[in-house]
Amino acid sequence: MPYRRLPTTDKARTRALEAALQKVEFKNGKVAISAKSIEELQIVKSKFENLLKHYEMNIQIQADKNHEFKAKMDKARMYVSHFIQVLYLTSERGEINGGIKYYGLGEFEGKVPPLNTEEEILHWGNKVVEGEQKRIQSGGSAIYNPSIALVRIKVEEFKDAAIFQQNLKKNTTRTYNAMQELRKTTNDFISQLWNEIEEGIKTDNPKHKRQIAQEYGIVYIFRRKEKRKLTDKELQRDLLFDFA
Repeated sequence: MPYRRLPTTDKARTRALEAALQKVEFKNGKVAISAKSIEELQIVKSKFENLLKHYEMNIQIQADKNHEFKAKMDKARMYVSHFIQVLYLTSERGEINGGIKYYGLGEFEGKVPPLNTEEEILHWGNKVVEGEQKRIQSGGSAIYNPSIALVRIKVEEFKDAAIFQQNLKKNTTRTYNAMQELRKTTNDFISQLWNEIEEGIKTDNPKHKRQIAQEYGIVYIFRRKEKRKLTDKELQRDLLFDFA
């Protein structure tokens, strides 16, 4: 005997719910689903589709905003790196005697510190802004090209984008977890619904019963030995809905 296969994708779950509901809506007379189950089917279908739509929307928003986030990250990295390089050159020319001490860059011996991660960019961005302010307050001349004001703006823009992106990730994670739970409960409902449908189909012919059940969205899978026993015509008919 073939066995039933529950949906394994969101599209397949939606198809299964939609098929059962359409069968009820367009069937004249008695159907193999109780009124109570029909009402629950409508609720489950609406809930699943709404949360799925919300989840997919969150993924799309996060992906769209990620391009903007990456651009601001690259811009902040560039301005922090360029400022540090100009700082080293200015110090090498003797224009800011001892000024390097204000920035915490002594251990890097004239090299730009790592600016590969979000945390590193924000850390060194804040360090150079604070260091430049302290140096100027101590009587030093401001460094330009880039100016520390412009560096601060780029770092702040990146910081705001990073916070916004983190919030988007939290939203996506929250809806993902909700979807994981809903997928399980939806499959449980589909399994119960399919049991009811099979019990409600009144026929002694197994093949005919299976064909009617498939009209309600039930998916049957044939094992290899069972497939060999079917003629090409029977196989095409019996596996018509085997695509969930």
